[in-house]
Amino acid sequence: MIVRAKDPVCHAQETIGNQSIFMRKSVRLPGGARAQVPMLSGDCIRHQLREAGAYGTLQEAGILDDPQLSEGALRLLFNGGMVTGKGDAAVINLERYRELVALFPPLALLGGCADNRPIQGQLNVDEGNLLCTEMLHLAPTWVVDWANENGEKIETCRASIEEVQRVRMDATLQPEKVKLLSDNAKANVNSRLLKSEKAHEDADSKAKSESKSAMMPRTHERIVQGSLLWIGIEARTYGDLEFDAFQFTVACLLNNFRVGGKLGTGHGRLEFVAGARIHFKPSAGTLERVGSELAPKVGDMYRAHVQLRKEELASWLRSAINS
Repeated sequence: MIVRAKDPVCHAQETIGNQSIFMRKSVRLPGGARAQVPMLSGDCIRHQLREAGAYGTLQEAGILDDPQLSEGALRLLFNGGMVTGKGDAAVINLERYRELVALFPPLALLGGCADNRPIQGQLNVDEGNLLCTEMLHLAPTWVVDWANENGEKIETCRASIEEVQRVRMDATLQPEKVKLLSDNAKANVNSRLLKSEKAHEDADSKAKSESKSAMMPRTHERIVQGSLLWIGIEARTYGDLEFDAFQFTVACLLNNFRVGGKLGTGHGRLEFVAGARIHFKPSAGTLERVGSELAPKVGDMYRAHVQLRKEELASWLRSAINS
């Protein structure tokens, strides 16, 4: 699918001093040159799929009104669980894991942990690739065709990244805020300000460092708002119910697709633009272009399954689960 950054996207790989660096990967260009291209990790997209499937299923089962999940069930649904130590109580064995897969098909797709081993899922998630000149030779043909048909100008990856600055302010530098302090706190603040002033006059770097305020400028890199990326999600499904559960999970994801950091400050929203379904077969695949919305009946079978067994699912999730 092609998605558009409805907000700027912040997805850091490291911090150098007060600067947050956007995640990048090395890409070989035609001819042998290398480029560092911004990307979204497959881990972050896969996790959002897991969360979307979990929340969507709990909603359909009516459990969100009064969740009461056990700690193990919470970890299993939202993090895939964890391998537990010997002797832990209420360990999920393989039989119980299979029971939950029958009640909660997204777990089969995404995988999880049972007793002393992780169990692989049936889902492959690609990294989020920026639609830029450096990645054009690696983009699916239908993505390139869509860009040409819609008059989308493809720019370099450098044009899709911007650096912005934010400043954490220090209330003790504002006289009107200082008036709110206790007498003892006021004395401490004034003492620090005087020490800072003297250190500046004496060019005493050590004293200046010790008396500096908490105000801190910082910068971070982010993908420019409106940038285009392509993402691939592949599932191996066994039966109509699993296939419908997969489509239901993707539909829940696209309903509110957010990735990366700084979500609480206007970052991370992605919106679906266009997509293509490829039905893989042993011999060949058939390509089906899809519009801006999924089919209207997607998820109907899965919803009916969840609602039919919602009491059993609620009972299972509220039991003691060690995962």
